[in-house]
Amino acid sequence: MNTQGKAYINPSLFDTGPVVFFTWGARPVADDLWPVQYVTDNIADLAGYTANTFLEKKQVYSDLVHPDDLKRLVRDFSQVIDSDTSRITHNDYRLCHRDGHYIWVTGVTMIHRTDTGIPERFSGYLVDVSASRKHWQSCQNDSEQRYHQLFKRSRVVELLFDPESGDLVDANEAACRFYGYNYAQLTSLNASDINVMSEEEIAQAMVEAEEEKRNHFVFRHKLASGEVRDVEIHSGPVEFHGQKLLYSIVHDITSRLEAEREREKLSNALDQSGSSVMLTDAEYRIEYVNWQFCQVSGFSPDEVIGRHVDFLSAGRTSPEVRRQLAATLGQGKPWHGELLCRRKNGELFWQSMSISPIACAKGEIEGFVAVGEDLTAQRETDRKIQQLAFFDPITGLGNRQFLLDNLDEFFAESEASGFDGQTVLVFIDLDDFKRVNDSLGHSVGDRLIKTAAHRLKVVVSDSDILVRLGGDEFAIMHCTNSREKLNDWLDQLCYQFNRTVKLGPHTINAFASIGVAFLPQDAADTTEALRNAELAMYKAKQQTGSNCHFFSQELNQQAQKRLDLEVRLRKAMQHNQLELYYQPKVCLKKQDIVGVEALIRWNDPERGLISPLDFIPFAEETGLILPISHWVLETACKQIVNWHNAGRMPVRMAINLSVRQFQDPGFVSQVETVLKHTGVDPKWIELEITESMLMESMDDMLPVLHELKRLGVSLAIDDFGTGYSSLAYLKQMPIDVLKVDRAFVKDLPHGQNDCAITRTIIVLAQQLGLSVVAEGIEQIEQAEFLTDSGCDIGQGFLYSRPLTLTDLEEKLSMPLHS
Repeated sequence: MNTQGKAYINPSLFDTGPVVFFTWGARPVADDLWPVQYVTDNIADLAGYTANTFLEKKQVYSDLVHPDDLKRLVRDFSQVIDSDTSRITHNDYRLCHRDGHYIWVTGVTMIHRTDTGIPERFSGYLVDVSASRKHWQSCQNDSEQRYHQLFKRSRVVELLFDPESGDLVDANEAACRFYGYNYAQLTSLNASDINVMSEEEIAQAMVEAEEEKRNHFVFRHKLASGEVRDVEIHSGPVEFHGQKLLYSIVHDITSRLEAEREREKLSNALDQSGSSVMLTDAEYRIEYVNWQFCQVSGFSPDEVIGRHVDFLSAGRTSPEVRRQLAATLGQGKPWHGELLCRRKNGELFWQSMSISPIACAKGEIEGFVAVGEDLTAQRETDRKIQQLAFFDPITGLGNRQFLLDNLDEFFAESEASGFDGQTVLVFIDLDDFKRVNDSLGHSVGDRLIKTAAHRLKVVVSDSDILVRLGGDEFAIMHCTNSREKLNDWLDQLCYQFNRTVKLGPHTINAFASIGVAFLPQDAADTTEALRNAELAMYKAKQQTGSNCHFFSQELNQQAQKRLDLEVRLRKAMQHNQLELYYQPKVCLKKQDIVGVEALIRWNDPERGLISPLDFIPFAEETGLILPISHWVLETACKQIVNWHNAGRMPVRMAINLSVRQFQDPGFVSQVETVLKHTGVDPKWIELEITESMLMESMDDMLPVLHELKRLGVSLAIDDFGTGYSSLAYLKQMPIDVLKVDRAFVKDLPHGQNDCAITRTIIVLAQQLGLSVVAEGIEQIEQAEFLTDSGCDIGQGFLYSRPLTLTDLEEKLSMPLHS
C-alpha cells in the first residue's frame, strides 16, 4: 500500500472485480477538481468510460458527480485537507454513467502528503452500490417476493443485523456459500460468532454504522471451516418490516490484502536497496521507482511515473547501443551495459544498468525492470587515476588517453550538432628515431623528443590539442576556418622538421612524416580517425624529407588490401600453401651441383604461384616473417635429413635470414632447437645474411653471428658489395662465404667497373679464406669470366631456375654438364 512520501507500485491487480481503484491529483487543473492520475481498467464496468478517457483528460471526473452530491464531496475533501486525518469515508453519492443514467457509488479516499504536510495526491476505492440501494429501498416498499428476488438471489454476500443485539437476522444464498453454513445455521449466529474482534469493538462499529457516522469497515471474518478471511463491508441502516436493521454488503478481500502486503513488503525491500530500481510497462512508460532512484536522479515519483523513460536519457546513447538494447530485450533476454543519464538539475551521470523483460504466463512481455548503479563516484575515481596518466612525463604534453577522450567528445558533439567545420587530426612520426636511439643512446633520443615537442608547441594555438602518442609519435587536433589557412599552417609544421637539431656534440636531421585526416568527414569515430591519419602518415613516410599527406579513400583501399593479404597469408601458413623451391649452386670448374638455395613460394589456390617479392616485404612489416622463416629453416633441415636417410648424398642448403629474426632475442636458441629436433648435421646448413642487414646494426649483429657459428652452421654474406661494409668489420665476422651481387654480374665481362669490383671481391675473399658465390649468371661469357677470375661457385638461370623438390632430385641424379 502507499505510504506518505514513498514511491508506489500501480495496483494492476484491481483491473478486474467490483472494486475500482483511483489516484487523483491533489491540485486542481483548470476546471478539473481532481485530475485522474491512475484508474483501474474496470472503471469501464462501473461508469462506461475506459481508463484512458480519464488519463488522457478527455473526461473530467468531477463533471460526472451529481450536482447535488458534488458540494458535499468538495466539503468532505476540504475538511480532511485542513485536518490531520488521512482518510475520507464518503456517504453514497451519484455518478453519471456514460449512457446518461446515474449510478450510486460508495468508497474510501486516502490523502497522501509530503514530509511538510502538503497534499500530493488522493487514492481510493469505489464500489457500485446502485443495486444494493435499490434493493433495500425496494425492500421498504415492495413485496416479500421482490425482496427475495433482489436480496436472496444476489451474487454479492449480503447480511442483515440487529444493531442492538448483534444477531444476524437474514442472509442471502451467496452469504451461505461464503461462510459455509446453511441458512438456518447462519441466521442463528451473532456478529461476534463470525467477527474475530471483541464484542465491545463489534458493538462500537454497529453504533457507528447505525448512526451513519461510518459505512465502510474492514474486518476479519471466521468461516464455518475455521478459516479466517479478510472482508470489506459497506453497512448502513434500513427499515425492514418496521424494524431498524443494519444492511451489510460483504466483499472477500483476502487475496487483495495479501497482494498489497506483498507489494508493501516488496516496496519496502526495494526502498532499502542501494540500487536504483524502475519498473515500466511494455511501452517503456514508468510505473514505479524506488527511493534510491529518487535520491540519485532528484526526481520524485510523481514527476516520472507515467512518462517515457527516454526523458531520463542524456541523448548520448549511440544508435548501435540502442539497436542492441532493443534487440536483446525484444528477444526476452536481459541487457547489461552503461548508459549516460541526466538528473533533474540537468547534470549528466553514468549508470551501470541491468534491464530485464517481465513476461506474463503466456510469455508475452508486459514490462521491464531496470536496476541501476550510479557510477559517478567510480568515474570520479577513474578520472583521477586517468589524470595521473594523462600527461607524458618526458614532454609534459597530453598523452594518448588525453587525445582519445577529446576525440570521443568531438565525435559525440559533432553527431549531436551536425558539425561541419574544418577540424583535422594530424599524425606525426619522427623519421629514423630508432637509429638515433640505438646509435647515440636513449638520453639523446629523449632530448630529440623534447626538441620535437618544443617545435610543435610553436605552431599550435591554445584551442589545439597536442599530444605525444608514445615513442616518436605525436598528434594534433587543429581547427581552422579555411583550407588555405590550413595549408599555411601545415607548411609551418613541416618547416619545423626541415631544420637540423643540435644535441650536444651531435647535429642530426629531425625529419618527420605527417598524415592528415579531416574530421568528421574522413572518420566516423575515434578509432577510425587515428587509423586514417596514421595511414596518411605512412604514405608521407614513403617520400624523403619532412612531408605531409592527406588521407584518401585510395589509402583506405590500400590498407584493406594489406589486411586482406595478411589474412590470406596467415591462412596460407595454416593450410600448408607455402612451398620450398630450390635453385642449384654449381662448381664453375667441374659443373657439378654443390649446393642449393632454399627459396619460398606461395601456392595460392585462387591466384596460383606467388613470388616472394610480392609477400615477403609485407611479411617483414607485419612480423609474419618470423613464423615463415622458422618454417623455412625447419623444412629445409628436414629435407637434408630425408636425403641422408634415403641414401642420397646431401648438398649444402643455403637459407636466407630476415632482419626481424636478428631482432628476436630467442633467435639463436630457436635455430639450435630446430637443428636438434630435426637431427640435421649443421655442416649442411648455410645461413645467408644480406650486407645491408649487417650495416644497420653491426655491433648488435656480431655477437649473434658468433653464436650461430658455434652451432656448426656456415655463414654467408648475400648481395656483397652493395652495402659499403667496413673491411674492419668484415675481418671480425665469422663468415664462410661471400656472394657477389647480381648487379655486378649482369654486365660482365663488358662493364669495366663491374669487372674490377668483381675481381676485387674474389681476391678479398681468397685473402680472407672465404668461398665466393656469384649469383645471377645467365650467359656463358659471365661464367667464363668468373671462372677465370677465380670464383668458386655460381648460380643463375644459365644453370637452372628454382626447382620443385621433385625436379631438383631428378637433376641431382644426373651430371649437370650432360
